[in-house]
Amino acid sequence: MPIKKVILILLMPLLPLLCFSQELKERRVYYLDCSYSMVQKKLWEPVCADLVNAIQSVNDEKTELMVIPFATDSSPFSPDKLKPISAMATETGKAKLVDAINALGEPSKSTMTYLRDPLCDFYARRVAPSKVTYMFLMTDGQNEEKPESLFQNELRRWASLYGDKTVYGFYVMLDKEANTPDIEGIIDSQTHLWKVETANVNINLVRLHNKGVFNARNEQYFELPYYGDLSGKKISGKFEEGSPCQITKIEKVGNKIRFYVKNTTDVHQMPASSVHNLHISLAGGGQFDFLVTDMARIEILSKPERSLKINMR
Repeated sequence: MPIKKVILILLMPLLPLLCFSQELKERRVYYLDCSYSMVQKKLWEPVCADLVNAIQSVNDEKTELMVIPFATDSSPFSPDKLKPISAMATETGKAKLVDAINALGEPSKSTMTYLRDPLCDFYARRVAPSKVTYMFLMTDGQNEEKPESLFQNELRRWASLYGDKTVYGFYVMLDKEANTPDIEGIIDSQTHLWKVETANVNINLVRLHNKGVFNARNEQYFELPYYGDLSGKKISGKFEEGSPCQITKIEKVGNKIRFYVKNTTDVHQMPASSVHNLHISLAGGGQFDFLVTDMARIEILSKPERSLKINMR
């Protein structure tokens, strides 16, 4: 058998481990309420200014940005009429988006809002499996669509669609009308969905890789790469009940979070491989700091050898 083929066969079991270190690209989708009520409540200009600031604050040029205005002059309306303005987060791309936002103009008196439309649009078109996707639904909460339960029912679908995926949503409550007990209760019940009670959408999104590997026989720690600003903030983690290991110390090393692990059982009695959930939380952050990886799946090994040596002649 050719040497290259032998090496490939030997390396194949390690490919999932190598993938853990790859950074997923991002897509950020901003839905902007363009109904006349935004003008009446004096929200239009400050919200557009904050949206411009949010776009300009994105530094990773590999991030895809979408601004999707929504409102209608007629009823019924359909989400397939929503047209995104999109660009990469380069200086040129961000300038294009800023120009497009400034060119929107003040909404006319005939515009109305159907809050279900941006959600349906996002569900159907905007999630990229190969990217970490963020949705920002920016609205004053006034909903002309009746009954309002149509929007609420769509909101209740979030966790079932994205609770275990790299998809995260923010309901940006621009006015007290958007902040109702019913809406709050639904959002609080959904994983990967949060509410923000301000027009300021310059949000710090801290994300960790959601998979890792630890060998209980010969390793002291495992590491998870992270993305976002952790200045002045701390990460804490705890294995689920029944795990054979405990977290004893956590520290930041470069762009990774290092979790030191203590084995609490006899390694000889452990299975060769088992997967356990690590619950992660963020401490010391402000109201705009969000940890979007609240759980990581850690494969705990009990194997005497995890290294691969290849002698080439």
